[in-house]
Amino acid sequence: MRLALTGAAGYTGRGVAEVLRGEHWVRGVDVRESAPHAGESLVGDIADLEFCRRAVCDVEALVLCHMAPRPAAYETPVVCMDSNVKGTANLYHAAVEAGVGRVVLISTMGLVGNRPGVVVVPGDGPYNFKGELYTLTKILQEVIARYYHDEHGVGTVLLRPGWIVYDEDFHTKYGDKLERYDPSLVDPRDIGHAILAALALPEAGLEAFQLAQDDCGFDLTATRERLGWRPRYRFTGLLRTPS
Repeated sequence: MRLALTGAAGYTGRGVAEVLRGEHWVRGVDVRESAPHAGESLVGDIADLEFCRRAVCDVEALVLCHMAPRPAAYETPVVCMDSNVKGTANLYHAAVEAGVGRVVLISTMGLVGNRPGVVVVPGDGPYNFKGELYTLTKILQEVIARYYHDEHGVGTVLLRPGWIVYDEDFHTKYGDKLERYDPSLVDPRDIGHAILAALALPEAGLEAFQLAQDDCGFDLTATRERLGWRPRYRFTGLLRTPS
């Protein structure tokens, strides 16, 4: 399958691209060069609709993994709304024009929050809104996915990972090194494997799946049964807090 992966040069996107390239052709889309992580690199701004039209040309599915960098981009709405919201809407619009009917959108478990048993419906909620621009933009991404599904039939699988960290060195995207295990941890390459499973679903309407470790306390039944996904990266090198 021919894929366009946004955010391919980013912290998460690099690991995702590594996995996707094992099975698919990947066009990396980002504001900076994404090679060699992607098979092809397209550099530009997704806030520009014409650029998005180029990004989706001749692909069969989109993987939306872009996110404005934290924390600086969230001090005002300008950058984060352009990237997370306008950019997402542009890509969906371009996908409809090009006849691309399948999208995988990387959302966040933060929209669910620590509310076991609560089902958060994409574009409807109830969302765990924490009163910050980051959360607002992620909610709006899901609302956009809902709109393009309902109005244009674009199938979207939303993946809601927890805390994204590479298992090798335990450094976060901000450069901080973790010392202790957290059950919400997810390696970007495990997100990549979840994307592969989402792309392989025979029928994808509008579905959301949570990604975390097995002991996270959230109901991962649908993730296991529908996607067949379990984390491969277990963060065994981190200290466990005694129970």
